Amino acid sequence: MNTKSNTDKGNTDEGNTDEGYADEGYADEDYADKGHVEEGYTNIADAEANGKHGSQNAVYSELNARLVKHLGSPDIHDRLECTAIISALVDVDILDEAQRTRISSQLGVLMWQSNLTVSTEAVGVYKKLIGKKWTTVMSTLESNLNRSLEWLTSERSEVLRMTALLVIEALCTGTSTALSQFIPRILLQLSPNLRDPKVEIRLTASRALGACLGMVPSHDTATRVPGLSYLYEEQQRFQSLGNVEGYHAALLISQELIQHGGMFMQAHFAPTSDLALKLKDHRDPVIHKAAISLLPVLARYSPQDFTKLNVSGETLMARSCNYLIGLSKASERDRATAFLALGQIAQSCSAEFKPFLEAVTRAIKDVLVQRAKFRASASGLAPDADETAQAILQTIAMLATAMGPTLTRHMRDILDLMFTTGLSQGLCDSLAVLEREVSQLVPAIRDRLLDVISIILVSVPFRPAQPSLDSLEHRMGAMSLHYASQASSAHGPSDRASISINGTGSSGSAIGEGSESTSLVVAAAKSIAVTTDVLVLALRTLSSFDFSEENLSEFVRNDILYYLGHENATVRKEAIHAVSKIVLSDPLYQTMAGAGVEVASEVVQRLV
Repeated sequence: MNTKSNTDKGNTDEGNTDEGYADEGYADEDYADKGHVEEGYTNIADAEANGKHGSQNAVYSELNARLVKHLGSPDIHDRLECTAIISALVDVDILDEAQRTRISSQLGVLMWQSNLTVSTEAVGVYKKLIGKKWTTVMSTLESNLNRSLEWLTSERSEVLRMTALLVIEALCTGTSTALSQFIPRILLQLSPNLRDPKVEIRLTASRALGACLGMVPSHDTATRVPGLSYLYEEQQRFQSLGNVEGYHAALLISQELIQHGGMFMQAHFAPTSDLALKLKDHRDPVIHKAAISLLPVLARYSPQDFTKLNVSGETLMARSCNYLIGLSKASERDRATAFLALGQIAQSCSAEFKPFLEAVTRAIKDVLVQRAKFRASASGLAPDADETAQAILQTIAMLATAMGPTLTRHMRDILDLMFTTGLSQGLCDSLAVLEREVSQLVPAIRDRLLDVISIILVSVPFRPAQPSLDSLEHRMGAMSLHYASQASSAHGPSDRASISINGTGSSGSAIGEGSESTSLVVAAAKSIAVTTDVLVLALRTLSSFDFSEENLSEFVRNDILYYLGHENATVRKEAIHAVSKIVLSDPLYQTMAGAGVEVASEVVQRLV
């Protein structure tokens, strides 16, 4: 296998520069600036390690000059560059108090901006500063909290109110009990924002509420009980409003109370469950999704109550699971939420989930078959953009964790279909969990992964066709046919583009069954557009999974070494990691004999 596939550089999305809620990113030149900042940070760290501090550090002086120059710029990209510079400077360990004070002040200017993108980035850096516990930062915690609380009530700008909520969340998350005396006031000010007309503000207020409740010590009953009681009364009041904002606020408060309220919510479990069931079919999609998401939270809080509580003649668990299974089949919009909820319920109530496992895995198979056909007709859909496919992969991992080897027989028709979602981090994460929890699948997973990796890197499957072994595998019914039944040959880039996933094989067999011309996994891999990001992931997967039972010496020598000279630095780095891992795990290398030593020698020569 020595045919190299051409690769395209990953596309860079250009963000817009509109003010307000617009999602803004770096344009191409801004990524270059960000790279320059990261390189500058490395140079700063080296200089600081050698004792060149402050004005003696030329790189620090240069970045600080750029920071001062752009801090008041009206251009969003200049301000985003400032947040990147500050983030780099914060990570420098050797800074004197004057430098720290200056950095904190500059960050404050960026944090209270009229642009949400800049403010959000700045608050992210502020979290790092809180974690550093600089004296100048810790001394301003109360003033920043007071400012945020005041802006929640007096500021009409939605962006500044959002920033205030983000700052409150950061303060409550990072300061433990340092601000616990402010908890009653925080709860009072968050309440109106939980039913704000803007969904984004309601959700951000909910996260701030969760962070605030997490700050309350479990033994501090003087603060805890009145705060939880106040929130539950607010939940009841919001629910009684009967409008979209009220219902959503009630669901958000319920979720945070269940996650942080401890035994307080035991007495309110049944009415909270009734609220979720009542609103699960609401016409507003935000309320509908929030109600569905509350079901697995209830299961995690009290598995016993979730599996035994009677609701109209059936248990809460049966009512929830049957509803979610039906939803996963009927609504494309809700599939991701439904599958994730089912997986989370399975993790909380694994023994009681067994009666639903067959129906859930059948629903997963049906959706993957449908999406595989869609991908074939749509000329490839980016796997990371496919929310349903990624949710299914996460659900399979959760089912594996919950059910263990019980899942084996249900994976017969699903494993190959998982690969039709494309090579993604989500697929790799799910397969890693399957390997750990369902050991019977390990050989099949590694065979398929090696084929996908080989097709991405060199355009041909790793293992040539073995008709007798493939036929035996098919007759045993262990897995669907995986390899082509005809001798494989190297495919160049032009061949890659001509192969796609079809709804049926050439013999008319359905997706998930054997095909006379090409396997489902191989066909899916050949339809992947090989970008730089895909190359990086393929090489990273090669080094992160254990392929020690396969002899990969020739694969390394003939194919992987090629990528040590790739034009992209990240590809080269991942290739080095992959080659090193393979060589070190090779038994022949460990015994200093045979091809393992020869390959190791070639690797060292290439690296030198």
